[in-house]
Amino acid sequence: MSLFRSLEAPPAWCTLRSFEIIDLPENQTAARKQATAKERLLCTGGTAQIMGQGGSVILKEGQFLDIHDKPSFAAWSVIGHGAKTQLVRLCGSWGEDISGCGIFRVAHEPDATNNGDPVSYPKATRVDSHYHDCDEYWLVLEGRGTVVVGGRFFDSGPGDCVALGMGHHHDMASVSEPVKAVYFETSLEGRKRVGHLWNHTHGLAQPQPERI
Repeated sequence: MSLFRSLEAPPAWCTLRSFEIIDLPENQTAARKQATAKERLLCTGGTAQIMGQGGSVILKEGQFLDIHDKPSFAAWSVIGHGAKTQLVRLCGSWGEDISGCGIFRVAHEPDATNNGDPVSYPKATRVDSHYHDCDEYWLVLEGRGTVVVGGRFFDSGPGDCVALGMGHHHDMASVSEPVKAVYFETSLEGRKRVGHLWNHTHGLAQPQPERI
């Protein structure tokens, strides 16, 4: 199944093996140790101070730190500065050549237009139907939306992670509550093009059949 939560096993093909959403009231601290070969920390709210052996790094919303590149952060702690600091921990085994990550928001906009590939289902958001030359993960932090992956529909809400396999068209077709979510695009493959790809512009998608 393409949708999983933090304590559930992801599909076998996923290079994202686990994730954690860490909510930190002001001045609260959490401590962790690196658990997998690759580990990325993405600040999704407030200001997070990541502390390792002999130093620290400040992250604000949208900024990230790859702790696998920093041996002094193999054991780390984080403190929240501000009332609503939030940190997303992404753990796995992706490659060196990856596309990107960040935060996106989706609202109900029934008259929205976009440049994506045509769809046969009702749409009421600005998210375009597209594919990638990499796997991607959408981790919903707030709100509720209907995600379409390779023609299959999933209702998603806070704490859900949707695995989007390389080459499979995906979309967030509608939302019942405004969505705030993380996107994480992992190892580039094939032609290694970045960004949203469309049949009508970049050529027909070549979805990996096992990644759905």
